[in-house]
Amino acid sequence: MTEKQKSEARSRKQEVRSKIRFRLLPLAFCLLSLFFLLTAGCKKKEEEKSLPSVSEIIIKINDREITRGEFQDTFKKLFIEDEAAAEIKDEELRNLKMALVNQFLEEELLLEEAKKVALNVDADELSRELEEIKREYAGDAFEPTILSRYGSMEKWKEELKKKLLIKKVIDKAITSKLTVKENDARKYYKEHIADYKVEEQIRALMIVVKTEDEANQIRERLKKGENFAKLAEEVSLGPEGKKGGDLGFFSKGIMPKEFEDVVFSLPVNKLSQVVKTAYGYHIFRVEEKRGAKDLKFSEVKNQIINKLKKEKSDAEFQVWMQELKQRARIEVKEELL
Repeated sequence: MTEKQKSEARSRKQEVRSKIRFRLLPLAFCLLSLFFLLTAGCKKKEEEKSLPSVSEIIIKINDREITRGEFQDTFKKLFIEDEAAAEIKDEELRNLKMALVNQFLEEELLLEEAKKVALNVDADELSRELEEIKREYAGDAFEPTILSRYGSMEKWKEELKKKLLIKKVIDKAITSKLTVKENDARKYYKEHIADYKVEEQIRALMIVVKTEDEANQIRERLKKGENFAKLAEEVSLGPEGKKGGDLGFFSKGIMPKEFEDVVFSLPVNKLSQVVKTAYGYHIFRVEEKRGAKDLKFSEVKNQIINKLKKEKSDAEFQVWMQELKQRARIEVKEELL
């Protein structure tokens, strides 16, 4: 075979090898893609298997079982939504979750105690409490707020009923048995006399408007005898204007310094000059002054007794609750919270 023939043969072999490699590349690519798809699918299935189901029981308290779904729903409702949770440090998030676990434990154990002593909440009690809560909401905000948090009024009423029942059982087991003697209250008063000092207070009226010219015109009208409260209702920009400009009683450190520097130096029933602040132009009149004084024991006796009773009640509750927990069958899967 000549050199030329040998060269042509080598060329044909290289061409065949190139064609084979070219044909094998798509196959290799397909096999590689298939491998990644299969491994990714397996990984996804493994991850799905590793995530606990919302129906998985993560807390057991005697015969009561709480699922992961119920726990998560309550956590979002009471503490934070998913978006906010992402911004909280792991340790803080865990502390919040353990606080909720403790809430579930205490609530269930107290409801069991209420059942043992046949306590109940009747329709009238529930209705009265509902009306009391309604008064805390402005306008029509009550129902939308409840619905957004609980989903339905019925669910909220069930929660409210539980809270009333828990209060009843605590009152029966602890609070109703506690007493605080007057001598103990008097002793506390003497040891904490500094807590019952009242600083100088004044009650003042205020009118605030946008411009200095307007304030000067109003001050002239007041000097001529126009009623301060009525004029405040007509022209004042502040929310207290609806109440005749009445700021109520306050001591130093409560109002802006610009207010205090003026009103605490004013005699009763005397008009201030026009005072400029970041809020506008003000006119003040002091209605009444109360000097600093020590509150008498008789004035704070019931307040102190209630304070001491609450402290006793809190301490007794912790001891009682610890006993209930020790007697209960409790299981918590912390890793699944």
